[in-house]
Amino acid sequence: MKSKLLGLALLLFVLQWGNAQKMDAQEMADYQTGTMIEQLNLSKEQQDKVAELNLKYSQKQAALMNQEGSMLSKMSDMKKIAEDKKAELDTILSKAQMEKFENDVAPKMRKEMRKKMRA
Repeated sequence: MKSKLLGLALLLFVLQWGNAQKMDAQEMADYQTGTMIEQLNLSKEQQDKVAELNLKYSQKQAALMNQEGSMLSKMSDMKKIAEDKKAELDTILSKAQMEKFENDVAPKMRKEMRKKMRA
């Protein structure tokens, strides 16, 4: 399950930043946060923490993507970012919310990002 989530997170990351010209770190964080609030019924406290977390990791992803080098050379760093984000997200969401995020919300966000890439 962990490797499946990591793979999903990496794919979502690549898809999101493949469309970087259309969406900056703040916009990406806002999209992720809005989707999570809507789909996971987050409390106000969770909303604030998730918004901060999404912005933090969107900025890390943007910084990585703006560095010189190929996507392949950045894969280990992307994996580390995804692992760190998941670990922090585990401390914010309940077990049920995390399961829903992994099994339902993240795949929908990935699908939406694919649509945006094609636009």
